[in-house]
Amino acid sequence: MIRPQAVHFDSTADKPGKLELYKQAIDFILPITEAKESYVLEYKIYKNAEGVYTQHERYADEAALHRHLEVTKDGQIKWAETIEIEQVIVLGDMSEHFWNLYGSENTHGYSLFRKIKR
Repeated sequence: MIRPQAVHFDSTADKPGKLELYKQAIDFILPITEAKESYVLEYKIYKNAEGVYTQHERYADEAALHRHLEVTKDGQIKWAETIEIEQVIVLGDMSEHFWNLYGSENTHGYSLFRKIKR
């Protein structure tokens, strides 16, 4: 069974002079994701009053996350230059390969505990 994976990034785009570059990165990433990446099931960005952005991304599986990063690589490079990651929450089991690539003290993984079925 393929289990969708969700990733939440809490980040600030307040590096001096970088907000416009952040917007350019997102303007590059989102149209590609919407048009060409059906394996990206959700991609939402929220912003609070303090300027913290939360990105909620949900993928068909872990391979989809890796494909997304490759397909949108140019935008991802700009994105990484503009933000300070405060925390990453990973919902769903990921491979050791994933954790070796993306694990950090700010990255937290959660396995499914319970759910309802409709």
